Amino acid sequence: MTDGLQRFSVDTSAEVLCTAIRADGGIVISGLLSANEVHELDAQLDPYVSQRQPGFHHDDSDTAFYGGNTKRIQGLAAKSAVFVQSVLLNELLLGIADSLLLPHCGNYWMSQAETIFIGPGNRAQVLHRDDVNWSQAASLGIDLQVSALVALGDYDAEVGATMVIPRSHLTHGHGAENFNTADARPVELQPGDALVYLGSLVHGGGANRTTHRTRKALYIGYLLGWLTPEEAVPQSITEDVARTLPARARELLGWANIHGNAASEGVHAAVQLWQLDRDDLERFNGLFIER
Repeated sequence: MTDGLQRFSVDTSAEVLCTAIRADGGIVISGLLSANEVHELDAQLDPYVSQRQPGFHHDDSDTAFYGGNTKRIQGLAAKSAVFVQSVLLNELLLGIADSLLLPHCGNYWMSQAETIFIGPGNRAQVLHRDDVNWSQAASLGIDLQVSALVALGDYDAEVGATMVIPRSHLTHGHGAENFNTADARPVELQPGDALVYLGSLVHGGGANRTTHRTRKALYIGYLLGWLTPEEAVPQSITEDVARTLPARARELLGWANIHGNAASEGVHAAVQLWQLDRDDLERFNGLFIER
């Protein structure tokens, strides 16, 4: 446990995993995806990654944070069936999200999913908390988001393994300014392994010190339903794509209204977010889930 996080096999219960996440801010799940799932997922995303130029925006601050030689693509549910079945709907990940997020919301949805392929020479990302996107909510001191980084290839310290400061989530805040970067440790993974962590854990992508290897990761985050996702997820899902997806996937991707509270009865249980005029539902042939 040189990275300060506990490691578990994929057959460990969500209850045990959540206990460790609450204690340390994150865990490693060995073999979350099988070798075949990793191969198929990588193959389905490769055409999009190959076409993507590295970098994010022209602004220097964006480039520094998102990586000048890093390839990020979103809209993964429309690009990969394996992503939907093996990652988005992964029973263990959803079990963890149920336990950590449902106490604070009526339901949750996907905040973002993307590739994070860090190329040779890319500098280390500044340490941060993902919850900074929702800074006012972060001041409440509750868990806003739980995320997973799944290795799809090389994921060692030299190639840019994610750096974490274990137990930094215990001091909730908006940034990582008060933490010593020397306390950050690389979390090395084998293909199919996953780093699962809270949005309040201080972390950042490592520097790729190689000349020829790429750190290949797939990121997914689940977010409280009363907060706005980081990615404009529903915009990447057309009606044709939605028709191929299970109902739970459509819910997680924003093709459904959502309870903004945890009430199960009374007037508060009727208050919902992400509503659509019922007359407009005909446009989607019943694909939009109206509770």
